[in-house]
Amino acid sequence: MSRATARCVTTEAPMDRRRFLTVLGATGGAAAAASACDIGPEPTEHLVPYVVPPENQVPGIATYYATTCRECAAGCGLHAKVREGRVIKLEGNPESPINQGRLCSRGQAALQGLYNPDRVTDPMARGANGQWQKLTWDDAVGRLQAQVKQARGKGIAFVTGLESGSFGELVDAWMKEIGGRHVTYEPFAFEALREGNRIAFGTAAIPSYDFASARYILSFGADFMETWLSPVGYQNAFTRAHAFEAGRDGSMAKFVYVGPRLSLTGMSADEWIVPKPGTEFMLALAMASVILTERLAPPPPDALRLQHLLPGPERIAGSVGVEAGKIQRLARDFAASKGGLAVAGGIAAQYGSGALLVAAANVLNYVAGQVGKTVKFGPNHALEAAGSFKHLADLVADMRAEKISLLLVHGANPGHSLPAAFSEALGHVGYKVSLASYWHETAAAADLVLPDFHPLEQWNDSRPQAGVYALQQPVMQPVFPNTRHAGDVLLQVAGKSGGFKDYLQTRWRALHVRYGHGRSFEDFWNDALQHGGIYSEAPAQTVRLGPEISRLMGGAADTSLQLTTLIVFPSVALHDGRGANKPWLQELPDPVSKITWHGWVEVHPDTAAKWQLANGDVVLLKSPHGAVRAPVWITPGIRPDVLAVPTGQGHKAYGRYAKDRSFNAFELLSPDPADFGGRAFVVSVTVTKTGDHRSLATLEGDPRELGEDIVRALPLTQAAALKVGQHPFREEVVPGTAKGALEGWAEAQRQRANLDYYAGAHPRWGMAIDLAKCTGCSACVTACYAENNIATVGEDLILRRRQMAWMRIERYWRSAADGSGLHVAVTPMLCQQCTLAPCEPVCPVFAAYHTPDGLNGQVYNRCVGTRYCSNNCPYKVRHFNWYDYAEPGGEWESWPDPLNMLLNPDVTVREKGVMEKCTFCVQRIRGAQNQARLEDRNVRDGDITPSCAQACPSEAIVFGDLHDPTSRVARLARDPRGYHVLEELNTQPAITYLARVVHDGGA
Repeated sequence: MSRATARCVTTEAPMDRRRFLTVLGATGGAAAAASACDIGPEPTEHLVPYVVPPENQVPGIATYYATTCRECAAGCGLHAKVREGRVIKLEGNPESPINQGRLCSRGQAALQGLYNPDRVTDPMARGANGQWQKLTWDDAVGRLQAQVKQARGKGIAFVTGLESGSFGELVDAWMKEIGGRHVTYEPFAFEALREGNRIAFGTAAIPSYDFASARYILSFGADFMETWLSPVGYQNAFTRAHAFEAGRDGSMAKFVYVGPRLSLTGMSADEWIVPKPGTEFMLALAMASVILTERLAPPPPDALRLQHLLPGPERIAGSVGVEAGKIQRLARDFAASKGGLAVAGGIAAQYGSGALLVAAANVLNYVAGQVGKTVKFGPNHALEAAGSFKHLADLVADMRAEKISLLLVHGANPGHSLPAAFSEALGHVGYKVSLASYWHETAAAADLVLPDFHPLEQWNDSRPQAGVYALQQPVMQPVFPNTRHAGDVLLQVAGKSGGFKDYLQTRWRALHVRYGHGRSFEDFWNDALQHGGIYSEAPAQTVRLGPEISRLMGGAADTSLQLTTLIVFPSVALHDGRGANKPWLQELPDPVSKITWHGWVEVHPDTAAKWQLANGDVVLLKSPHGAVRAPVWITPGIRPDVLAVPTGQGHKAYGRYAKDRSFNAFELLSPDPADFGGRAFVVSVTVTKTGDHRSLATLEGDPRELGEDIVRALPLTQAAALKVGQHPFREEVVPGTAKGALEGWAEAQRQRANLDYYAGAHPRWGMAIDLAKCTGCSACVTACYAENNIATVGEDLILRRRQMAWMRIERYWRSAADGSGLHVAVTPMLCQQCTLAPCEPVCPVFAAYHTPDGLNGQVYNRCVGTRYCSNNCPYKVRHFNWYDYAEPGGEWESWPDPLNMLLNPDVTVREKGVMEKCTFCVQRIRGAQNQARLEDRNVRDGDITPSCAQACPSEAIVFGDLHDPTSRVARLARDPRGYHVLEELNTQPAITYLARVVHDGGA
């Protein structure tokens, strides 16, 4: 339904009571017509009474549909919340073994892909003059059929994104029938991981990694909380191993991160080892040598032959840049843990010799006896089915040689990730067809564009990992009615009867034979739809060292890195660029740099001083393959001889939020595959200072705490020794002379708030945030945007500090207890819902007030925008609407049609001049209370989960009633690790932070 603007005109006579009731009893267009309001410019449609509502749709009551996230290869399960026929929120599916009910920022933002205002809405063809012409579907399909017929035997290629289910099988079958080839292209396909496994064990399978059982985790650049394989699932499992749990058997796991750059994953590390780039595999082999030589673990019999071949620590210490003694300590601790887990194969560590690093990590796991325990091989991950970058490079060579007459592309955008080579080769292809949802670079260069359904509108399935058969179902009608499922188009072009849903169900009949357990297919199918798929255990396989393991012994450091080394790392939010058209992700601060809406180059402070660079200075980065201009961000989290830039930006198309923004880091990379068949993401560059300057839209406050102890920490031994009732962080902070006055004022406030809204004792809503679990991933921030209709304001207003996010993740740099090393502390910061809230007494119109259940309420239509409350808030968590972000067509419009369809109807969209802040998702609180009343019971612990707590992959946030002593949040509030931020101000927050627990000597 299109958005109509109501323009009231002067009535000929004043409205009487009868006319008023007539208007009040009508809805939509009829109400406007009766009140003499002009609904324009579109003609008024017929008013259809809602007498017989659609099946399963009750006005005001949400319906949930299970489906699968397709924002990356992980394949997390989703629950789509639908209100009145439109999806308004995405949550994780608790039944999915991949994400167990949790969801990252990219998964949350899939909603903005569905409602994106820059989607392809109709079939389009490029005319003779180069202009786009709208087609009917019959004409479009006819043109494609004609091109297929003409190109048979002359070279047909179909490039798709990663498709591990029925759609990929359909493409394979169709290409086989017409003599074409199917190339699967995933920019982050982890070819080095697969090749390294093949070198070590003779199998390119991707194993499952049991982070939850590990006691010592060693990551060689595998950023498992960001883009490596399954970030949500691995982050959840990592937290279960690494977070402190008082009283549990065994100590918390130790995490060591090895790499020249500190990533989001590395920020959670207990120790950061900083080797020379390209030498990490030598460090892993030296650790394996120590374990074998000192017999620190019972080695498998076939591992003994490596003992005299592996390099010792003294031999490689100089080349790696890590002391021999430190290497020996790491190896001994790894073996002594009896649960070591070494992971490698991340994109940022994908050197030209990246496969050797993976093979070396495999050897380390193997000699420590952990293969088959924390590392389990078997046909496991969807990426095993992905093609390699070499396959795409070979296709590009054939395109350039004019061997391809017809090229089809679906679910991939090589025009952005391989900008120069692919774009040039497209000019030598006879006819180009893009089946796409968006006008990205590849679609913009095509001859025919066929608008595809968004994954939330379509039927499909996938096999993200062994034992998981994930289903996708349309959770709402198509946003744009003239789009079609690419599978339906292919079946029509191929002359097959039925649609893609029929094809999908045919494939699932084979699964019914295996997993039906006597049920009819209809019951089996409906159960799978309800649960999001089929979940079963996958058997593990035994592996032994392969014949090519000797390749490791002759490996040397990457000699291609001659000048300044540049690491191109995947953006946490924007990924390879597919997230750049979603404003939530553009405005989400990078967890490390806190920069929004633009790219940057990371430079060490010593290097910046040497080159006389300041934050925002623009430098020219030039590699043998291309050049980009990037603003400098100075950070201690990188080696002095290394630079780093993120992917994701620099689009030449892809809609209003992505086009012509920043630089494309892929332009610096080689278009040729490395030895392992993938792409090297580390190159040598020259750096030239341009003299230009660009301010960075960052949401970073002060990078250090300046003695405020915002993020408290305890050594492990001290935390384990704490007893109930002990509170090492809580002191007498209020002078005795002032305490009586404060308590009297608080009692008066409570009496004024006691309006008897609810029968019985009022709850006191509170929250506990465990900083031993929080990783700073920012999934909570995006979930808050989605739930609470928070406006995105854009780069210009971010630079003026006018951001609207109710929740922020503060990141602080720290040194270790002995003054050495770099550590990072993070904390979520939101409205503390203070008992003695400084914001409330200064509001001249009582817009800020205290509710009977302890919330700091905000009456939007009472607020006059003095901003006194914001000035008086010590936590700086109140935000002012400087503009009307909901004004259609306005300069600062945040939800252009149809993006406004994602707005939560339970939350007011705030207007210009109004202050807003976190409400603890009060709409969820009131909904749970109303449901409890209907069922004649009290609200139970766990009935209410704010959006931030529901999304958090680490389960770091707990919410509930502090007045219920048995609730989880009340127990955590009494935890000895608990403290309040800025407790000396005596604001008495409702949020209790649980101090970080660090291994002795950490920060």
